[in-house]
Amino acid sequence: MKLLVDQGNTAIKLGLFDDNKLISKAVFLNDEFGFAQQWLQTNVEAPVDVLLCSVVEKEFELAAIPAISFFRLDASTKLPIKNNYNTPETLGKDRLANAVACWSLNKKKNSLAIDLGTCIKYDIVTEDGAYIGGAISPGLAMRYKALHEFTDQLPLMENEINSQLYGTDTESSIVAGVKEGMIHEINGFIERYSEEFKGLTIFMTGGDAKFFDKAFKNTIFANPDLTLIGLNEILRHNVQEK
Repeated sequence: MKLLVDQGNTAIKLGLFDDNKLISKAVFLNDEFGFAQQWLQTNVEAPVDVLLCSVVEKEFELAAIPAISFFRLDASTKLPIKNNYNTPETLGKDRLANAVACWSLNKKKNSLAIDLGTCIKYDIVTEDGAYIGGAISPGLAMRYKALHEFTDQLPLMENEINSQLYGTDTESSIVAGVKEGMIHEINGFIERYSEEFKGLTIFMTGGDAKFFDKAFKNTIFANPDLTLIGLNEILRHNVQEK
């Protein structure tokens, strides 16, 4: 059994895998560590292999978990793909996990992971199993917050599933501008990368993916567990190498 911990800027995701099968998962906000610990106490009884992936300074406490082996994902962690990023020590660990997941799900083909979380991350894995980088831009909530904080009059909008092509008042105009702007951005990256990487397969994940699945469902493979899948592949690789 393997325990994967994905601690992001907004939330912490916990996943239990039996070999390559995800058997249980949970998501908690970063101020809900107590509830996350309760989930672990309830669901993790036997010793497990553990991999922690954290992009924040205050790491989730795992000392009480009965661990067979413990790995912390960093620039020195062994990977099942090549990492060609120029500064691996600054690379977001969730980005790397998404890249590994793409390779495990789509071997020997070009892949693009699009992760819609606090930020939007675009990450490319080539058909020869090399992670080469990508792009980062503001996420959905960050865009709404920027419009509110850097103006005097614009209200702070909440994430909404439904939106329209153009707004008929200030609130709907903000939603339309932010969401349609993101759709055009994503389509632009897909078009640009597809020109260079033939037969590109696109995977979408992240907490905000649900706001955009209808816009892309015919061309993108949505997988809410992409990061956990990648972390599991990294853990399996390190346990085998140990």
